[in-house]
Amino acid sequence: MAPSSNHHQLFFLLLALLLPIAINGDDFITLKCGENFTGNAILQGNINSVLLNLVANTSAYGFANSSYGTGADTVYGLSECREGANAQACSACVSEAALNAHTSCPNSADLSVWHHSCYLRYSNKSFIGQPDSAYVGVWRSVDKPADQQAYTRAVDELLGMVGSAASWGENRKFGWGVMDSPNFKGSVGKLYAMAQCTWDLEQATCIKCLADAMQIRRESCGDRGGCYVITASCSLRHEAYAFLFLNAPLDPTTPARSIAVGSL
Repeated sequence: MAPSSNHHQLFFLLLALLLPIAINGDDFITLKCGENFTGNAILQGNINSVLLNLVANTSAYGFANSSYGTGADTVYGLSECREGANAQACSACVSEAALNAHTSCPNSADLSVWHHSCYLRYSNKSFIGQPDSAYVGVWRSVDKPADQQAYTRAVDELLGMVGSAASWGENRKFGWGVMDSPNFKGSVGKLYAMAQCTWDLEQATCIKCLADAMQIRRESCGDRGGCYVITASCSLRHEAYAFLFLNAPLDPTTPARSIAVGSL
């Protein structure tokens, strides 16, 4: 039996021991497979080691990084869970992300996988602390607001605030908020938004990544009521409904205009 086959079997055996009972398959968003490799059992073993390390350690603090190997076969990994996911849900999500990575892109040396509750990435090139705003995916609603200009102004304002909150986040680089805005019928409704950078980014690089994501939003979702943009190092989303699942209270910053923004 080939060494790479042994690596695959051992990975699934160890992951089964770590895998939480409750996993929600609907939590998956998308994944991106990078550079392919074949016949490198050492690299495959290092990938497996990094994935297992991330699965074992992410739930303790909500995020983790790992590296394994030497030289050109070194593998680097990063994972994090979204605020609102408890330790069990976090562990379940990262386990599922690792399994998705291993089954969907078995020969990829660079992979990112997104779930609503977590994010996981590994690569044979060092990326920790390096912003990557390469386009990955955009999802947009079919609804269009009645007052397009007023709604766009509200979106730009709220995304600017939650993006700033995310960049200042001490640990999780996650910002969220809600404010009054015109709705699809022309009356006043609520606008909800979030912005997130991977926890390894500094403030300046987080801001740069989110600025790139904002530009993607303008080009792809300019006239839509809802939009979700994901890049390799950051994401942002706005909707006319409460899509967030947070257990932390918002801090009102401008009560007169019914704006509330929070960060982690």
